[in-house]
Amino acid sequence: MSLARNLEIDRRPAAADPDRLAALADVERQALWLACWTIHHANHVRPRRDGLKVGGHQASSASAATLLTALYMDVLRPNDRVAVKPHASPLFHALMYPLGRVDREKLAAFRAFGGAQSYPSRTKDGADVDVSTGSVGLGVGVTLFAALVQDYVRLHGLSDAAPGRMVALVGDAELDEGNVFEALLEGWKHDVRNVWWVIDYNRQSLDGVVNDYLFQRIQDFFGSVGWQVVALKYGKALQAAFEGPAGGALKDWIDDCPNQLYSALTFQGGPAWRNELKADLAGTSGLAEFLDRHDDAGLAALMTNLGGHDMAAVLQTFNGIAEDTPHCIVAYTIKGYGLPLAGHKDNHAGLLTPQQLADFQAGLGIAEGREWEADAGLSAERAAAMQAALDRAPFAQGSRRAPPQAALPVATLDTPAGATLSTQEAFGKVMN
Repeated sequence: MSLARNLEIDRRPAAADPDRLAALADVERQALWLACWTIHHANHVRPRRDGLKVGGHQASSASAATLLTALYMDVLRPNDRVAVKPHASPLFHALMYPLGRVDREKLAAFRAFGGAQSYPSRTKDGADVDVSTGSVGLGVGVTLFAALVQDYVRLHGLSDAAPGRMVALVGDAELDEGNVFEALLEGWKHDVRNVWWVIDYNRQSLDGVVNDYLFQRIQDFFGSVGWQVVALKYGKALQAAFEGPAGGALKDWIDDCPNQLYSALTFQGGPAWRNELKADLAGTSGLAEFLDRHDDAGLAALMTNLGGHDMAAVLQTFNGIAEDTPHCIVAYTIKGYGLPLAGHKDNHAGLLTPQQLADFQAGLGIAEGREWEADAGLSAERAAAMQAALDRAPFAQGSRRAPPQAALPVATLDTPAGATLSTQEAFGKVMN
């Protein structure tokens, strides 16, 4: 695939505590809601003078929700640094919100002047942004060169700080950018260390569905420059299903399923999965027993239980990496996971409709008027457990990553003029 056969490195640290997994699941749940609500508020609630779509990337935030929650709430240490993929900005802000590192006013002004930025920005966001990633692909390379600088500083005795990991959460379509591969070559030449690139492999981009054979190319590229490539492909539920009736045939079918078909079935839901499996695996021993074990909702949940959305699998992979050699973790995900947009071919810049947002809110048990509250929809017990997980997050124990405070002088330029003017056109006029 697509979900193609690949190198799967088995790393098995101690199993995560079930109570902690449940608390982290609630952190993720609340962050996804808040990211979607922030975007919805900007487009459907906040007054707009021009009536134009404000935008935001709900589907791209959803595909990264488990990965970012695991990183910030369990894996990252205070001396680690992260470049968050640009289109996951709302999810990043939503994770910083319950930690007190971004306030409600900034979220309510998302994509407005002075509000939380559409892409993480060191100079404009006050939410512990390590790397500005607004130019797609550039933030990825920054982490590699930062790792080289960190080694230089340490080896020359200029700092006695423990080395941190330089981590990039990479959208798979960012691999279209040539500078990513130029950086890989520089890292190989200089024996780069302590760098992770976590690829959010949702196989959908603005331009369409990603080529089925991209994973093999990733393996080839990264392997040739000495990186360890780790496939985070299947969640725990799918892994268990592969050991049950028709499990071997099911795994082969998923591995061979084209990306376009997998995305379409994800959007269509349980009945579509059932019909496709009946047709493609007709005559397979144990298939009827397998299908009878799941209603349509359960079958859809199982077939979309990819590794990048399974907190236990994600933590097992991240916490199982002990070497300082560079790692590329390919996390299989679904764009729009957990939302009505999941798998839809046009979900990149798609927005939940007001009715879809209302249904999502009702499903989470979030009362009207409590949309901005970090623990909205949770019982007192679950809210307390979630807060305890937030309080224990290693990342949050360190000092704030304050952006530079000194203002830089700015040249005075003529204001671009026009009856209507996009920001891109205005920028072009300024440059001219």
